[in-house]
Amino acid sequence: MDLTTITIAVLLALSLLGADTVMHAGTVSVEVAIAPNIEGISIDERTLTAEFEDKFDAISGTSSVVRPLDIRARDEQGIGLALAEAVNAQNVAYALQRQLGYKADTVRFTLYVDHGALRGLVHGHSRIVGNVNQVMIPNEGEPLIAFVQRSALWGASQLAPYSTALYLLQQHAADKDFTDAVSLIEHAKALLPPTPTSFDRSLFDNLLGLVALFKNDPQSARKAFDDAMFGDPTNPVPFLNAAFNDIQLNEYQKAADRMRELVRLAPPANNVLLATAYMTWGAALMGLHDLAGADRMLAKASEINPGSSSAYGLHGEEKKLEGDDAAAHRFHHMALVEAATIENYGEVAALYFHLAWQDNEPVSLSKFTNPSIVTFH
Repeated sequence: MDLTTITIAVLLALSLLGADTVMHAGTVSVEVAIAPNIEGISIDERTLTAEFEDKFDAISGTSSVVRPLDIRARDEQGIGLALAEAVNAQNVAYALQRQLGYKADTVRFTLYVDHGALRGLVHGHSRIVGNVNQVMIPNEGEPLIAFVQRSALWGASQLAPYSTALYLLQQHAADKDFTDAVSLIEHAKALLPPTPTSFDRSLFDNLLGLVALFKNDPQSARKAFDDAMFGDPTNPVPFLNAAFNDIQLNEYQKAADRMRELVRLAPPANNVLLATAYMTWGAALMGLHDLAGADRMLAKASEINPGSSSAYGLHGEEKKLEGDDAAAHRFHHMALVEAATIENYGEVAALYFHLAWQDNEPVSLSKFTNPSIVTFH
């Protein structure tokens, strides 16, 4: 390769590093290694890496209003860095990335033997919490794959505590054992600076409100959602959940007023959230026996988000109250059709629970939640 070609390649590579830095912000680089001379392990590093990455992928794949992590194997890299390495200019490239303020979050999992016992070392670095380092010990009788996945979960909880807590919330929605999720939330909150407002604290408080609803404790949920709204008045999610909780407490007018003000003063830019506001407003009007108003709000919700099963289902309930069984059946059918592809965010109460427009109704699970993806090969 002549000097001119090398120079052009280097300049092109370095010019692309700025784009790499922006595109890969929020990226976690994952690596798995097996120390030499470990007997009894028949699974190769590539397979273990895939298992480790799969847990990170599951966590980052949880539907959220917060941007998820981007998981990449350690040997994957951006175009700029690849070109720089091709012409042996990678040291310059790394230095330039550091000058641009970019240092990818990393996590490495190493299997090794200590005094005859299998151990796993989770080591990494996060721009948020700094270095992480933890020796993981297999539980008695724990399969190797399960041990690797549990170690990945711990690593994710350090690099992305909010995404991990949200993942745990969804994973335990059926058994309602939120011990690990609450413990992680409280630990993460304790690390935050005691500022009056905090985007991160608001997110965590909102999750605590959802946990309280799962426990059929709307009074505790109210405090958590109040704290979340105070922590970040620009985040519409706790306002939606607070109105949901108002309805749960039979405070229909308060919920309607809350949603009216949200839509008037700070309508969510996200259509799923905006449609949820109108749907919640419609449920509040059903509680107030204003069926005509509820009909308008629910129609608006479906117009904004035509894929909302919950809105169609609630509209069917409203039509049944009107005595229009044909329309009720039609909306119920539309809800079932959309149930296969419903998309909602894990932070939103309407994803998990039914809007309780009837007095003194206990917290009950929604019939429409994000479905598992099933394919047949």
